[in-house]
Amino acid sequence: MISIIVPVYNEERTLSKAFADLQRLSGEAELIFVDGGSIDGSPELCEKLGKLYRSEKGRAQQMNKGACLAEGDILLFLHADSIISPEALSSIEGSVKSGALTGGCLTQRLDSDALIYRFIENFGNIRARFTAIFYGDQGIFVTKEAFSLLGGFPETPIMEDVIFSKRLRKSGRTRVLEDKIIVSSRRWQAEGVLKACARYTLVNILYRLGVPLQKIKNLCNDLR
Repeated sequence: MISIIVPVYNEERTLSKAFADLQRLSGEAELIFVDGGSIDGSPELCEKLGKLYRSEKGRAQQMNKGACLAEGDILLFLHADSIISPEALSSIEGSVKSGALTGGCLTQRLDSDALIYRFIENFGNIRARFTAIFYGDQGIFVTKEAFSLLGGFPETPIMEDVIFSKRLRKSGRTRVLEDKIIVSSRRWQAEGVLKACARYTLVNILYRLGVPLQKIKNLCNDLR
């Protein structure tokens, strides 16, 4: 069984929009929401869709809490503004159960029709296939056994997905599946595509240079 873990913080509008899609998934998998202290109607919506737990705010902390309480032997980490099909769950389960994969992610598709987003998503998918480093909005999946052996996501202020997937690729075979994950382009649109690209590039450069993660996070917040 797959357990889908969704970290949530003030996502009432997003959850309302995706309610029907999430409801379909709840019939195919264990759906777990971990709220980081929302002050809107997110918790009430989560309880209608699946299991609701609470933790300290922090994506890594919230995902680790959900993973710890999950009953499935495969974990899929999904952002609240991302959508996948039940067929994608079947592909994940089939790839893992056959012994072919320890983990991986899905093929990203941004939900805007603007041409620039085709470039962004294609670049991200190619990068993931060549480096086996997966970002959180690509729908990271992993066996629960491997997740436990790796110690879960490092509870860092930023880059927890990158650090985890670097460890994951050393523990077994990983792959980017062809199944799509539809990702909201809201953050790109709110910040501006060029500014967002520049910020993401800067984050990766600073990370490679060994700059402390808290300093990188603080700088990112200042740039927004």
